[in-house]
Amino acid sequence: MKPYHILFPLLVFLGGCSFGPSSSVIKMAYEAGFAANDVVMSQYLFGWIMMALLAGGLFISSAARKKQSVPHLPKWKNIAGIAAVGISLALVSTCYIFALQTVPAHIAVILLFQYTWMDIIIEAIYTRKLPKISIMTSLVILTAGTLLAAGVGAGAENLDPTGVLLGLGSAFFYAIYIFLLGKVEVNVHPITRSFVILSFALVFLICVFSPAYFVSGVLEAGIWKYGILIGILGCAIPSFFFAIGTPKISTGAATILSSSELPAGIICSVIILSEAVSPLQWVGVVMLFFGIAYPYIAEWIMSKKGRREISE
Repeated sequence: MKPYHILFPLLVFLGGCSFGPSSSVIKMAYEAGFAANDVVMSQYLFGWIMMALLAGGLFISSAARKKQSVPHLPKWKNIAGIAAVGISLALVSTCYIFALQTVPAHIAVILLFQYTWMDIIIEAIYTRKLPKISIMTSLVILTAGTLLAAGVGAGAENLDPTGVLLGLGSAFFYAIYIFLLGKVEVNVHPITRSFVILSFALVFLICVFSPAYFVSGVLEAGIWKYGILIGILGCAIPSFFFAIGTPKISTGAATILSSSELPAGIICSVIILSEAVSPLQWVGVVMLFFGIAYPYIAEWIMSKKGRREISE
């Protein structure tokens, strides 16, 4: 397999993994007494600041070298598409945060991870082609692994319908985000593209949660300590890595690789928060990693088999 064939899937995988430690930091912010809407605002504010610094540095560097390929902004005719990417990303966090207020965390995780099959359906409709058998097999493994890793058990009855709808909403908007990210303005420099996407996401969240965040005193109260970490790990890095990787691979592959968020989150919760994880949940984590790798293992086996048949 050529190096660039490994690079782009690896970046999407690492982008998903980056959400893992951010989930633990978000829990620490909640324990410190900060409200959910203030946490998500901090996440996108500091993520946006990080991308703004990178975009500014890239622009100055390119201008100093007098290169004609100064990072260009999205074309005006495509601005609606890039805005949709940013707004869908913001809606993922918004729906998920409010879902957590009415349904258990493990149920919210399961609802969010419904984006895997949603994205496969979206791509099948878009391409008018059925997904590969390896992708479908991987989805089955990931679904089973998600149920085990999330610690599903009794108590799933009597769930709040609003919370369930919000959880499914987070999955739907995540599916839209992954799909559009691989299709809209893919020729724009990844740093510039990520900056514009996060700009739209931040503006949308300010409209939703009101500009009062900036004068509420939460920044002075110390939320910035958590905001910097989750802004980098849960916003800037995933957005940047996804912006590079998703246009170069299929939506199905991006969907599967980005699901690394759940096992990474569980591992980080054990290391950072010392949370207890049952043996069955560890089985789920292993299944998730295997499900992520399965399409590539299957491709490698088939290519090796094909080379053997040719040599014979």
